[in-house]
Amino acid sequence: MSTPRKQYKFKVPLFGSQNVGKTSLIFRFIKQTFSSDLKQTIGTNFLIKDVEIDGNDIRLMLWDIGGQAQFSSMRNIYFKGSQAAIGVYDITTPESLLRLPGWISTLKKAAGDIPLVLIGNKVDLADEQRRVSRDDALDLADRLNAVHLETSAKDGTNVEEMFMQVARKCYEQALAIERELENMK
Repeated sequence: MSTPRKQYKFKVPLFGSQNVGKTSLIFRFIKQTFSSDLKQTIGTNFLIKDVEIDGNDIRLMLWDIGGQAQFSSMRNIYFKGSQAAIGVYDITTPESLLRLPGWISTLKKAAGDIPLVLIGNKVDLADEQRRVSRDDALDLADRLNAVHLETSAKDGTNVEEMFMQVARKCYEQALAIERELENMK
């Protein structure tokens, strides 16, 4: 008799300054497309992608959180109930990396200590346009106990890998909780 497939749903917000490519990353993952003329996210938007891990159905509810300062008071609401989060910065804009700790502080207050991934987006741009050193980003990721990856929504570099790593982290966390609950019986 085969084990029945389990179904899981995980809320995963993408956050960071405006114009770092959060929406583009989601569209690359879900639709395998890139558009250079996407409209800026106002407030928040969310999209769903179903994936499979270890024969189980995983539904990722990806929350695209607008980076405009006027929506900062809503971030607690957007982050509440998240199982993991993805902080995105633009490798050509140092300020976008420097702003991530503020976002993460709000995230931790609203969602607790959840898996975190820091993404340096736009690696398709020429090396001479890079203004955020990989070492600085890795240092921040280490301090935050986060995974770090560099991606390109434009050409797809590491996008699928990044989202699947997040899905796996959520899944493993859910399994650990299930085991803990089973042991309490």
